[in-house]
Amino acid sequence: MQPGEALLALVKDAVTDIVLVAPYIKRAPLERVFAAIPPAVRTVTCVTRWLPEDIAAGVCDLEILDIVAGRQGATLYVHPHLHAKFFRAGETCLVGSANLTLRALGWVTPANLELLVALRSDHPGIQEWEAALMLATIPVTSELRDRIAAQAQLLAGSFPREAYTRTEAPEIWIPSCPVPDRLWLVYCGRGADTMVTSAFHAAQADLAILSIPAGLSEPLFSAYVAATLRSMPIFKEIEVRATAGLTDNQAQELLAQRVGASLPSSHEQIWRTLKAWIGYFFRASYRFQVEQEMLIKGQTLHQAE
Repeated sequence: MQPGEALLALVKDAVTDIVLVAPYIKRAPLERVFAAIPPAVRTVTCVTRWLPEDIAAGVCDLEILDIVAGRQGATLYVHPHLHAKFFRAGETCLVGSANLTLRALGWVTPANLELLVALRSDHPGIQEWEAALMLATIPVTSELRDRIAAQAQLLAGSFPREAYTRTEAPEIWIPSCPVPDRLWLVYCGRGADTMVTSAFHAAQADLAILSIPAGLSEPLFSAYVAATLRSMPIFKEIEVRATAGLTDNQAQELLAQRVGASLPSSHEQIWRTLKAWIGYFFRASYRFQVEQEMLIKGQTLHQAE
């Protein structure tokens, strides 16, 4: 179960109180979690870090105060040294690595690789930790928010640190650049004069979603892209099916089931692009059986003439 689905299941079963603790809390996922909370829940406590540099980097939103303030019985606190990720509803809690962001909760692709483990709230140390946390928190006011916003504005010029501006990923992302072998050039700031404009813009969009750190060598860049592809649910399913051989028609049917009409391109075009990425970034692990238009995992890839 994805961390986000585990968190929604936790809050949906809440009866009296909920505690949401994460250094990074973004507006959209918090709205989704709040929408799942039963009306009968009396108190909702949110704790985040809200450092100016977090706001400037875009990993946390000041707008979450409006969401919290809009629900009766909900309160927002900050703890400047917070690092824990902790979610509790009554006597059950989730503890792990996932922040309250779309990527961390698995609600966009590519998603982070995260972990949330269910524990009873009477597990040794849990109640003591929560009590110590709340003793050290600061209640958030609009004045505090405005002060943090002003400091974040001063720092804004220092971010982002990625080669391409970090962007909120769509709920479903599949590579759109049809020439993955040129992605490295675009990452390095080149390619605009040697690529079709639409392909160049698609490469820029893919890089923005991938959020690849600046300054990587080409092998590290390729490893980073490959790792991201491996984390995608659709890629995992393709990998399993390709072990026995995956035809183009079967792949397009799979995309129709998993992606539907959520992407602007046809399933044929989506598969053509995704297959090109698989062939380029996993060239040692797949081959194309051209006469049957089949992707097969487990053998060296030979490009078709």
